[in-house]
Amino acid sequence: MLTEDARESRLFKEIEELMEGLSLRTVEAVDAVHQGTHHMRVVVYKENEEVNTDDLSAAYNIIYPRYSVIFGDRDLELEVSSPGLQRSFKDVIEFSIFRGKLVRAYSVSFSSYITGKIDSADDGFVTLSECSIEDSGEKRDSITLPYSDIAKAKLEYRWEA
Repeated sequence: MLTEDARESRLFKEIEELMEGLSLRTVEAVDAVHQGTHHMRVVVYKENEEVNTDDLSAAYNIIYPRYSVIFGDRDLELEVSSPGLQRSFKDVIEFSIFRGKLVRAYSVSFSSYITGKIDSADDGFVTLSECSIEDSGEKRDSITLPYSDIAKAKLEYRWEA
């Protein structure tokens, strides 16, 4: 199931503020301590453009110095990446981040995958347009799903036109 933790995460909010200056959106920001090393993973996204290595480098160069000082008593291992073409969603906030993108979501109430463009995402619901319900082959103009009805979701990429 998808979580709703990102909006409450202090780390996510801090990274999100830092990335705004680079015109990047924060998709994921997680950290963990393992055997004396602080591991941190940040996923960033750029609307209307692909994230390139310069974007990732700029994000790394802003995040690393700040958090190496904050976590001064531990080594910091930082990974900054793009979401990729077929990212599996971890949090419901990703529906609002990827608005306009094609998504494939498993709906519990339909007992099927539904593929469609993210038209809108607000508190509790996501609306998909140009939808197809895979098991029945049914096509719809739009479907509104509560987040609680979505077991899993990921970005969908059409390899062929």
